[in-house]
Amino acid sequence: MRALAFLNESAAERAEIELGDRVEGALYFNSTGTFEVLAVLRGEAARQALGRNVDWAVTTRHLHTGHEVTHCMAWTASDHMISVPNSPASLGSPVVTPR
Repeated sequence: MRALAFLNESAAERAEIELGDRVEGALYFNSTGTFEVLAVLRGEAARQALGRNVDWAVTTRHLHTGHEVTHCMAWTASDHMISVPNSPASLGSPVVTPR
């Protein structure tokens, strides 16, 4: 049913859903590693960064390798937030990096 609802949402609403909780400074992990969000790009900035027609993009740094990449891979159930800047959960909380 989520797919049908997704079709009725505006491009901006779809972008927010695909972006998930990723904001600048956030830390998250998935099966490929742990990442820091360096930038969230929207509109023309995202299109220029990726060289194709996209509504948003995110620049991340892999915390283990230091590799930086800009992509527009949607947030999925396999992505897990560690901390979000200025959120109650991140204030004073140590960051635990999954292995």
